[in-house]
Amino acid sequence: MSLAEIINNGLRSKGNKTRYWLANVTGVSIAALYDVTNGKRNRLTLPAMVKVSIALDLDLNELKKIDWK
Repeated sequence: MSLAEIINNGLRSKGNKTRYWLANVTGVSIAALYDVTNGKRNRLTLPAMVKVSIALDLDLNELKKIDWK
């Protein structure tokens, strides 16, 4: 599973929230979120990933399932 899939699934599960909403809630740049969710980038900083996980009500153990390649 990729980081993009985890974020996109999390946004859908929160009632089809947008990447713009996620950027506002977390303070992570909208450009970084667009790059990750569009597959142009496969990483965020650890603090950013924790903020995203909290905003999307994800268990931090979900991050272990990410294919980092």
